[in-house]
Amino acid sequence: MNLRKPIAINKKYKPVLIFKDGVELKECVSIQEAAHYLKGHTLCTAMPYRHIMNGIIFDETWIYEGSSYRFTTDPEVKKAKSIEMETQNKVRF
Repeated sequence: MNLRKPIAINKKYKPVLIFKDGVELKECVSIQEAAHYLKGHTLCTAMPYRHIMNGIIFDETWIYEGSSYRFTTDPEVKKAKSIEMETQNKVRF
């Protein structure tokens, strides 16, 4: 599935698109905003930050209560996060 990817307009904001079951749910200006929104939307007890980051970097789908969530961001942001993980010797978030 080819999902729309937002474009970052500056270095501070790294936009994230949230898709639920293949339908665009919300565009957030940052990863933190996406985590706060998704916590309220799904009513999960913890911030789903790790799921969002793994979705952005590794194109993983997060399955929660029967719904699938996908996340996209600017390809340059994805590339920068991948390099950051490499320098920190991280395999996953």
